[in-house]
Amino acid sequence: MTRRWTAVGLTAVLAVVVAVWAIPEVTRHGYFGRYVGASSPGVDPPLPSLSPDLFLFPQAAQIVLLAVGVGLLVQTYSTAYLGRHPRYRSYALVIVLFLLGMIAVVGTTNLWVLLVGWEVMGLCSYLLIGHEWETAPARAGAAKAFLVTRAADLGLVMAIIVIGETYGTYDIVGAQVAQADGTRHATLIGLLVLVAVIGKSAQFPLHTWLPDAMPGPTPITALIHAATMVAAGVYLASRLFFLYADSQLVLTLMAGGAAVTMLMGALFALVQTDLKRALAWSTVSQLALMLAAVAAGGAEAGLDHLVSHGVFKALLFLGCGCVMLAVGSSALAAMGGLRRSMPVTFWTMTIGFAALAGLVPTAGFFTKDSVLHAIEVATDGDHGLAPGVAWALLVVALVTTFVTAAYATRLWVLTFLGPVGADRADHDVREQPPAMTGPLVVLAVATFALSVGQPLHLGTGLLSTAVAGAGVATVLLLARRGSALDRSPAPLTSELWLDRPFSRWVPAAAAPLARGVVDLDRDAVDVYPRGGAALVAAVSRGLGLAQSRNVQRYATVLAVGVVVIVVVGVVLR
Repeated sequence: MTRRWTAVGLTAVLAVVVAVWAIPEVTRHGYFGRYVGASSPGVDPPLPSLSPDLFLFPQAAQIVLLAVGVGLLVQTYSTAYLGRHPRYRSYALVIVLFLLGMIAVVGTTNLWVLLVGWEVMGLCSYLLIGHEWETAPARAGAAKAFLVTRAADLGLVMAIIVIGETYGTYDIVGAQVAQADGTRHATLIGLLVLVAVIGKSAQFPLHTWLPDAMPGPTPITALIHAATMVAAGVYLASRLFFLYADSQLVLTLMAGGAAVTMLMGALFALVQTDLKRALAWSTVSQLALMLAAVAAGGAEAGLDHLVSHGVFKALLFLGCGCVMLAVGSSALAAMGGLRRSMPVTFWTMTIGFAALAGLVPTAGFFTKDSVLHAIEVATDGDHGLAPGVAWALLVVALVTTFVTAAYATRLWVLTFLGPVGADRADHDVREQPPAMTGPLVVLAVATFALSVGQPLHLGTGLLSTAVAGAGVATVLLLARRGSALDRSPAPLTSELWLDRPFSRWVPAAAAPLARGVVDLDRDAVDVYPRGGAALVAAVSRGLGLAQSRNVQRYATVLAVGVVVIVVVGVVLR
């Protein structure tokens, strides 16, 4: 028990430092930390540097506070969720490293330090998703997440190099200063950044790794989906927006990808039979909504929604973990009728589902309203996007709002209000211990608290409320009429077979190349070490014959040697 709470203490110290020291400084002065400046002033081209600078502006400070706050709640929750797991110590320490990686991404102006934090998070996600490495799904999910995101991260590496060569610095603020002379290579930089963001934030077509990461422990799922990893992609797109804001091509591609992903993710979430996987597809859709705001020139609105989504999505995933322990499964068919037996989980998750649906007065309503307003403003054609693209994006966002409210209501009904699931195992269904329900209460309160001070855009606010209300009413009406909420068309339940390129085609295409590499390694590269080993073995055997400990053999060899020397001497004479 002491070891488990030690990890909680380490995370609490990190959270206290951010909340008590950094946040007040940002509030008073508008920033926190020390700005180092250009990585290598006066050097052309610039030299990479890993100077340990820390520089937080207000929204970055909010994201850091979100990460360490959710991290602390996840550590607390895990003390009860994982019980006496034999690898708990490594699990808890990797979470701390995960948080440090996120702080490095958000809290630096040095692009190389950002890259280090970015890759540290990728490694930690691999370790945590595959925490139960004894099971094949955990190993497969971890490997897929690692390979897909690492391949996309090549875009970030190339973007950093191009930024340095273009603006003479690897510092974000330095690049902003240098940009005063004019934006250069905006399209190239933007496309490279977009590749990295698509992979990290699970956007189409590199989206399939996130739902397949569900075999990881549920607290880790909450951390990845709410405050780290996928959030880093949206943050990067927002932080570097000034570098590609003038490229209509990049903004159009980002908007188009966001439109496809947000609606696709919402539709897939609508038909899932597994609560955890449905919430994963929900994250894919919500991340796309944030990137839509960035593409429309509303990066601030996208980051605001990132923070509120982090709170209520952490609430939903941690609540999902409570339900899973109670019924023994994450399948919706094993749930139902949990409202009375798990009151704390029911009420807190109700708040989370309301925020996901974008209902008043939760923070999800206000930040979603800001996103829709940013897209609406972009329809005037003065914010980078063509008016037609912006209008199409707005329509898709409103349709997604309807579907989001529908699937949130469906999950709520099937989990808590519907009949007891036929697949429920013989479990003692009851509320989980305070170490697990306590974080739910904290996050539920935060879901309301974050709505304080949020702006309200009356036009989009009324429209989005009407659309979300229609989605909620539709599902409730179907449930009241006794319609089955678990029937869906096969293409959607099969997720349009979009995973086939990654699960079948790419492995099939790579198999001959992999076999060729193995053959080359065995028949060419390994020849040298095998030949060297054979030579050493032969010499060893020869020396072994000379060291036989047989006196007669020694005398014979000595005599033969003397005779040979004499004969040679006579001949040469």
